Amino acid sequence: MATNIILTVCIAIFCCSILAGAKIGVNYGMDGTDLPPVDQVVALMKSNNIGKMRIFQANRDALKAFANSGIDVIVGVGNNELQVISSSQDAANGWVNDNIRPFYPATNIKYIAVGNEVLTRTTYGSYLVPAMTNIQTALQNANLQNNIKVSTAHASDVSNGFPPSKGVFNDQVKGTMNSLLQFLSNHGSPFMANIYPYFSYTGNRAYALFQSTSTVVQDNNLSYKNLFDALVDTQISAMESLGYPNIPLIVTESGWPSGGADVATVANAQAYNNNLIKHVLSNAGTPKRPGTSIETYIFALFNENKKDAGTEQHFGLFYPNRQLVYPVNFSP
Repeated sequence: MATNIILTVCIAIFCCSILAGAKIGVNYGMDGTDLPPVDQVVALMKSNNIGKMRIFQANRDALKAFANSGIDVIVGVGNNELQVISSSQDAANGWVNDNIRPFYPATNIKYIAVGNEVLTRTTYGSYLVPAMTNIQTALQNANLQNNIKVSTAHASDVSNGFPPSKGVFNDQVKGTMNSLLQFLSNHGSPFMANIYPYFSYTGNRAYALFQSTSTVVQDNNLSYKNLFDALVDTQISAMESLGYPNIPLIVTESGWPSGGADVATVANAQAYNNNLIKHVLSNAGTPKRPGTSIETYIFALFNENKKDAGTEQHFGLFYPNRQLVYPVNFSP
């Protein structure tokens, strides 16, 4: 009995220490003509206690600059690279040899995201799982398979269903998703999802901004006060529907624009992103997976002037001059 009590206390202390050290992540996009040098980006992130970073394609200057920074990194394989990598193990080996091996472990690369929103936003879906498989083999050839996990980031519309417990994958992606989830399960890799209440809410802004004080959606015994949790749990239910209830989930993108549309205001962006940080760094988790800090990457670090005009240019937490667009508490 005494041993069990001591073990329980130790586990509790360990879990609390993990949560206490949890940090928010950001997407570091580079579609701007006036963005600061990458060494200044590293300093900016460290000074604001931002502990995780995602880049959409391998950028050697960035990977070098983040060496010994203590910042975790997701490196993307570009959608336009999938066809070649899927059809050639040599190409996959070359990608890992060029973009991972020279920088790891000094740069703490945790994940490789093979493509972004491939299944519902591109015509490259048939290349996705073969490309992931070849990148995995390339990591094994480099003896890095236990250190770096391979996945891919999905748009949230790969699944649908209401309430969240009814979540299923869309028919157009279900065949690929079976193979993909088997891959993730076999290799201990996470499911990556881009979760945007901004694009999904239908009138209840408080629900989207984490400002509801009472239950908005009752799903059997699960109560939802915010749309973010509902969207995450819809993905989890969809994985369960295909027989994969235990794959961890990472939110690779989430954010709210501060301009470019009626509800894309500084006030709403400030409310959403501050409440998002507070929520995901707590031990609240989601109703389906309570008590777990949700690894989350805010889109985006900077406003980027080469993106499409409108809201796409206004998702940044910072202006290119490294000044905050609005106050953000990165360590609530």
